[in-house]
Amino acid sequence: MAVNKKKQRAVLGGNPLNQGIFSKTTSDKAEENEEIKNQDSTIKNQESRFLKKAEREAVNLRLPIAINDWLNDLLKQGKRKHGQKIPKEVWVQAALELFKAMPVDWAEIESVDGLQEALEGLELKLKEME
Repeated sequence: MAVNKKKQRAVLGGNPLNQGIFSKTTSDKAEENEEIKNQDSTIKNQESRFLKKAEREAVNLRLPIAINDWLNDLLKQGKRKHGQKIPKEVWVQAALELFKAMPVDWAEIESVDGLQEALEGLELKLKEME
């Protein structure tokens, strides 16, 4: 049997992408590199505006859903009101800097319960100052 070698078409028709309806998007490597540099410099500028520069180490952090949602809302509100957002890691670092400045001997805390008591004590002191 001879096989018919005429031009065969797909059952569903031709691929519209092969027919020239769409043009393939090309990305310019120089533009991509420039965007990455701009993003990096923006992040560095945001970090250096608020907190003192020091050696930084990347740390994974798990937050309760309620705190994470609060932070996300804070970021969105800041973006809407001020046109820029403060990165989440800067907020967390600021909170830790504030904790560090509080009149608590953090090294003396032995358990999660002890930490909770220290935080409640701080909250009471702050409320008394109002």
